[in-house]
Amino acid sequence: MKKLAKYLLVSVLVLLLAGWLLLSVFDANQLKKPVLGWLNEHTELDLTIGRLEFNPLHPYTLLAEDVQLGNWFSARQLYLQLATLSPLSGQTRIATLDLIDGKLQLDNATELALPDNLANITIDELNTKNLSLTWNDWEVGGADLALSQWQPRRQGEWQWWSDLKVSGQLRQLSHPALDMAQINLAGHISQRQLMLERMQSRLFGGLFDSALTLNLPTRELTLNAPQFSHNKLQFEQLPRLAQNWTLLLNRAHIKDVSITSPTLTANGIDGDIRYLEWQDGGLPEARGTWKAEEAVLDWLRLDNHQGQLLSSREQLGLNVRGRAYQGTFDSELSWYPQQGRLDIDDLQLQGNKLNWQPDLYWPVPDVRIHKLNLNQGELLSLDPRLPLSLLGGELFIADLAWSAAQWRPLSEQARLEGSWNEVAFDSLIARHGHFNARLDDTRLLLDKLSTDALDGRINLDGSLGLYPPHQGKIRLEGKELELRRLSHWLQAERDFSGQLDISADLAGTLRQPASWEGSLTLDGRDIFIEKLGLDDWLKHRLGEDYRHPTRVAPLLAALDLEQSDGFIYRAELKGAVKQGRWQLDGSAIQSVRHLLAIRGTLDFAGRWLLELGTINDQGCRELAIRLEDTWRAPRLRLHQPELNTPCQPWYRGPVPYPAAGLPGRLTEAVRKLEQQAR
Repeated sequence: MKKLAKYLLVSVLVLLLAGWLLLSVFDANQLKKPVLGWLNEHTELDLTIGRLEFNPLHPYTLLAEDVQLGNWFSARQLYLQLATLSPLSGQTRIATLDLIDGKLQLDNATELALPDNLANITIDELNTKNLSLTWNDWEVGGADLALSQWQPRRQGEWQWWSDLKVSGQLRQLSHPALDMAQINLAGHISQRQLMLERMQSRLFGGLFDSALTLNLPTRELTLNAPQFSHNKLQFEQLPRLAQNWTLLLNRAHIKDVSITSPTLTANGIDGDIRYLEWQDGGLPEARGTWKAEEAVLDWLRLDNHQGQLLSSREQLGLNVRGRAYQGTFDSELSWYPQQGRLDIDDLQLQGNKLNWQPDLYWPVPDVRIHKLNLNQGELLSLDPRLPLSLLGGELFIADLAWSAAQWRPLSEQARLEGSWNEVAFDSLIARHGHFNARLDDTRLLLDKLSTDALDGRINLDGSLGLYPPHQGKIRLEGKELELRRLSHWLQAERDFSGQLDISADLAGTLRQPASWEGSLTLDGRDIFIEKLGLDDWLKHRLGEDYRHPTRVAPLLAALDLEQSDGFIYRAELKGAVKQGRWQLDGSAIQSVRHLLAIRGTLDFAGRWLLELGTINDQGCRELAIRLEDTWRAPRLRLHQPELNTPCQPWYRGPVPYPAAGLPGRLTEAVRKLEQQAR
């Protein structure tokens, strides 16, 4: 009996040894092809495996290499350790599942059809190393994750968002509008929401630290107490949120963040966002504060400033104050993007120095100014077409709107008030000016404009229609104006100087010269005109024989005038304006030796019909000069009319006969002088 037991024990040991030796040389890859063929045929997995390591002595452990599942998943190595396999009850529990160098393309993923005996699958621990994942425009690279307590399949239904715990690192997370790197995360999935207690990463060259909740069913991403530090945001265009998604921020903190985009550049931004809710198709609902070292919005540049933000989906409210253009500013603004409208509720500017660039334009089509106050402002135009500068400018605007390239009032209190220490347009300078203006639905009403200009004083008031045909009315008074300043500004062909008083009361339509009505008076004194020798020219004409009306070539007459300079002691041109024609009557010019009376019309459209007379000391005309046609191409006729005794005065007016004028009949006196000179 003892021998039989001994033989049986030896036989069992031999059989076990032989079985162990047989299993040790067992090659699972020989079964790979028929097993995979059966699986793909009955489950539609489309699974391929390059190499398989499996030992029947350890049936719950499997190592597969070069695994490919359809065109959406692959892994260099897959390690599987089962805790429980109960096909009859449909219960499968995986103790460990490791994916090495996996690639997952969710856009191509298909539903895995598994048999009923795999109705329930639970994974105690799933680990990935260097996993790559793509989904829509999102890409994840170098993901080392640890997932635990996950049941992806229950009662034959896949539930990828079932509860689990997750932690790990991502080397990179990228999107066309987002780039994150070196991400550390820890959290869990509960009730189909990914909740990360903490997520840290590199974001746009800076740091990001936040708690995060991602709710895929409702398409909401919530960041709780996020911190952005030293981030450099660069956008080719302002980012837009994906359709039907919502971004929520609670108690966000920003430190030394910069923004670069085609329209906005800002540096050194620090701030706090109390809350933000952003959905596609509108502004975010938000509230927060910030300060920044500088910000450039198109041509607008702000230096050190701080502000408050209060935004809804239809309106962006901003309170901003700080420094800009070497001065200070304080503003309350409202922006309505759907209407393209900016409301300037209050804007205070102090000591700002503005530069006007040739390519400046106003990008907002609709602006409403409720209150604007500029103090001690300066303006310098760098546009050669607009040689303008302003010093000591004061401006107040209330209830005005700019839309459709047109100003309009917002209320009956719409008005403008302003003053300046000095305004220079090219070489023309005006100092110590002030104006008051109002705006109604159809007109700009200039109640008063008063300034020192041309070394004299100018007062102006009137009105101008806002809409075509732009009817206007003007009342102008100018006293002791220096024509030398005007000569330099106009860069006229002939220099001129002297003093001029002007009085005008006119009404008409812009660009319709024939519509103007009113009166115009010019009163000049001590006027010098280069190359306009009026005295010599009149003397020569008086000494010639024009007893019969004679046409004279205007070019020859002009050439004769240019032989010397002219000096006018007194000039008075006055008369009514009717249908765009200035009707001169009782007008005269007193040169050194002659008195030239003027009658006729000057047409604002560029034509004239004038009768001029060289007047003797009795007020009678001895040389009749007729000018007609256009100013630039005149026709000239000369005539020496016969004088009765006593003669009929042709001019009686305020301009006196010159003290150095010849007495008696001019033609006789001139000819006697010529004979004496011979």
